[in-house]
Amino acid sequence: MAYYIIHCCESRLWYVKDFLIPSMVAQGIKRENILLYRDKNRIGNLRAFIDSCNGLLNLCNKKGDIEGVWHLQDDVVISKSFKTRTERYDKGLVCGFTCAYDDNPKEGIFTIADRELWFSFPCIRIPTDLLREFITWANTNLWQSTYFREWVLRNKGDDLVFKEWLFNHPAKQDMLYLNLAPNLVNHIDDLIGGTVANKQRDTEFNTRSMFWNEEDVISDLEEQLKNHR
Repeated sequence: MAYYIIHCCESRLWYVKDFLIPSMVAQGIKRENILLYRDKNRIGNLRAFIDSCNGLLNLCNKKGDIEGVWHLQDDVVISKSFKTRTERYDKGLVCGFTCAYDDNPKEGIFTIADRELWFSFPCIRIPTDLLREFITWANTNLWQSTYFREWVLRNKGDDLVFKEWLFNHPAKQDMLYLNLAPNLVNHIDDLIGGTVANKQRDTEFNTRSMFWNEEDVISDLEEQLKNHR
């Protein structure tokens, strides 16, 4: 049984509640398996991610049977096979999205030492044990880290911090992960008001999926958004 958590800022709550969650439920995902983290206090990208993971681990500790969770951001649309494939690949570390932020992204199975891990926070499965180890480190070390000082000060870069932690973790170099193509989601922030965390980003920069073959999903969403009140 797969579990999902959606990281949501307040300005995107309408999209998550009216579009993203209903689309997941329509594919047969149980509503109780979809967790929603709202950044109600607007604490920002990096701090909100750490906060959400602390809460998620508390839930995992209580339930005891959650081996991993699919993390989704609040500005994605899911593929037509999202439920089927997230359940099929519900094991280990899995990257379900990549875009132009990744240079020449490669699909397949790799080790951390290969350094092919995508910037995949729009959709990534993180095993509970790995998340627990990362958050234990972050709670103790991240905020005082000189290595991550720039990102802490900017309160951004949750995906980069996670990647760099893995890349620089000696015990994780042989750990396997999967870069999954076609991607499980596509990034559609341009359809719902534009970027929230990266206002300085060039509007011409392509943040859509590099492995996507369901353009009808995007066009259907565009039509639904036009009719949304």
